[in-house]
Amino acid sequence: MTPDPNEDAWRLLSARIDEAISELRERDARRETLAELLERRPVLGIRRGPVLRRVTNVWRLRELLLDESGGLFRVGSVIRVAKQPDHYSEQSALAAERRRVQLAALKSGFDLGEIVNYGAAGIQLSDSGGADAHPGLEVVGGEVVLHWGAVPGAQAGLGASSSTPLAAYLDDAVALLTGR
Repeated sequence: MTPDPNEDAWRLLSARIDEAISELRERDARRETLAELLERRPVLGIRRGPVLRRVTNVWRLRELLLDESGGLFRVGSVIRVAKQPDHYSEQSALAAERRRVQLAALKSGFDLGEIVNYGAAGIQLSDSGGADAHPGLEVVGGEVVLHWGAVPGAQAGLGASSSTPLAAYLDDAVALLTGR
């Protein structure tokens, strides 16, 4: 029975992720918080604001987040926890939503100035589960490639320049975060 080249690509990527985690720990790279935004149900007809539940600490590697256990996530939304102003005027729905989440972060016990990521999509790092298990990743030429669209470049019409070998991407991102 011949070994599956795709399986080897995922195994090599897993080893590279372990190396990245070791380097990030060694250099005490800056971490951010990964949280889950939970909408609460109304009680007796009274609407309640959302809460943020702390999941883990992560390293931001540009468009990806990496946790201590090797979990990889695509960045969703990001806020910096800030004190709510006494007076404000709505400029946009986006600003209102950001303020709503910042208030939820304060009420959920996050520290002022803390950077909180939420709505991040987890990426499964194996070939099991089919293409839906790891959108934007595929094995090309024996190497796991990251596509910048939600689906591989050819399907999204993004062209060949829209993908990067994930191991090289991790090397660059770790170098930026650690200042090496």
